[in-house]
Amino acid sequence: MKLLIVTNLFPNAAEPNRAIFNLQQYTALSRICELKIVSPVPLFKYSKNRVPDLEKINGIDVFHPRHIVIPKILRFTYGYLFFLGIWQTLVTIRQCFKYDLILATWGYPDAFGTAIAAKLLRKKFFVKVQGSDINLAHQYWLRKPMIKWAVKRAEKVIAVSLPLKQKMIMMGVPEEKIVVIQNGVDTKKFYPRDKAVCREKLGLDKTARYVLYVGNFAAVKGVSYLIKAFALLVKDMNIKLLLIGDGEERAALIELAHSLGMSDRIVFVGRKPHQEVPEWMSAVDVFCLPSLNEGCPNVILEALACGAKVVATNVGGIPDLIDTPEKGWLAKSKDPEDLARCLEAALKAPVVTHAVATMSWDENAAMLYKVISKVPCAPNLDMPLV
Repeated sequence: MKLLIVTNLFPNAAEPNRAIFNLQQYTALSRICELKIVSPVPLFKYSKNRVPDLEKINGIDVFHPRHIVIPKILRFTYGYLFFLGIWQTLVTIRQCFKYDLILATWGYPDAFGTAIAAKLLRKKFFVKVQGSDINLAHQYWLRKPMIKWAVKRAEKVIAVSLPLKQKMIMMGVPEEKIVVIQNGVDTKKFYPRDKAVCREKLGLDKTARYVLYVGNFAAVKGVSYLIKAFALLVKDMNIKLLLIGDGEERAALIELAHSLGMSDRIVFVGRKPHQEVPEWMSAVDVFCLPSLNEGCPNVILEALACGAKVVATNVGGIPDLIDTPEKGWLAKSKDPEDLARCLEAALKAPVVTHAVATMSWDENAAMLYKVISKVPCAPNLDMPLV
């Protein structure tokens, strides 16, 4: 079977850490079937020097056609512009790589634009939805019917969590069309390590207690609520908050920490390569994800695989991951007081001595392949296009 994957969520030369979870899943999938990836990038954002038209990443050909994006303006046109951006690339690839099926990742604009292309190419296609693409769809009265149209045309829809499946059923997608496959973890990288060794390597205080956040500094990630909760929590002068990541809210978060008198206890570490994250997770006392909305956040699975104590908000697919008290604490979203209560409980809890069992990416890819390979490619549908 030959598979073509279309997604804007994939690493590139300019953003090597973008959507690492997709890189891991599709790398594992490439060991089962032949595949190529089309990962379009905004036309006016990247030069050809920063993001070439074609890259080879983990042995996979990754094509980067350009599509027009006008930030925050006419978003209901993004799906059509996405289609126009990928169309010629899909036709060109087909000349030397006779793909049987197409998989689109992300509900809008990816799934919508790909659905149009699949219809014209007369190819069967699948959609993988991951969280905000569905959870926030109800806010956009023009975008929602486009997503609904696309996923209804798909052979199967892969959801990364049960709550996401329920949201799609509420949108009118037939339940029998939806398959839940949780994300995997690179278990060769994420496993429990010696805390003292990791702290020494990272230059952390051996006697201090640390809370860690890893992710983007975007409003939806709720980092401001974590900083406010940390300010409520701090009675012991020996507790510090480590923030790994970067993003549009960085300056505002630094100002918030300063206004709360927390500048000396909150460390903005900056971005770190994905392969270094396991050491940070093993070095700290608690990992926290204070998101306002999530699908199946891989960072929680990775923290659990490292044996970290986890505190997260009770949103999206997170309750699917922290479904027992042994796995962590769930706090109310946008509630610094409740988040502080959960962090305090986690800091007082006994040290975790073992990792929570997680699915590997190879196991995840095998499940995904089983779903898509069950759909036969209809004969005589691949009509030539000029």
